[in-house]
Amino acid sequence: MTQETLEELVTEISRFEAIIAEWEETQRGVAAGFKRAIEALHKEALTRLIKSVKQESMPALRNAVRDEVVYGVLLYHELIKPPAPPLSQRIQEALEQVRPGLKSHNGDVQLVAIKPPDTVEVKLTGACGHCPASNLTLSQSIEQTIKTYCPEITNVIAVH
Repeated sequence: MTQETLEELVTEISRFEAIIAEWEETQRGVAAGFKRAIEALHKEALTRLIKSVKQESMPALRNAVRDEVVYGVLLYHELIKPPAPPLSQRIQEALEQVRPGLKSHNGDVQLVAIKPPDTVEVKLTGACGHCPASNLTLSQSIEQTIKTYCPEITNVIAVH
């Protein structure tokens, strides 16, 4: 048996999905039910396999997940989490979420520094830099949003 790549296997699945899409609704319903039953069986088997392998050898499990097909199937069945984007990217995404509100008050926020393991320094600029409510803006908006995107961050500090 040849070792197929994830891309080849997905292409094959897509080919079958295109064929099934042409079937009558009742036939598509039977095929969808069959697919769900097989997927449920596979997910249960994989869940049990992972539990067993975890008890015996975490390095073996980590090694298996490096295979793109194994990784893709486990991700599909939500048995592993997709990798989180880098911390700096998640912080920037959080800041992008709060910027519209700050800009509506002629202000903005800049990332000054990330201080591992749990601290971020930001600078409020424009009107927000001198606003009497800047501490409230920091704690109620910026800090909460950063912590939502980056649960590992516990300290958000405003620098001047």
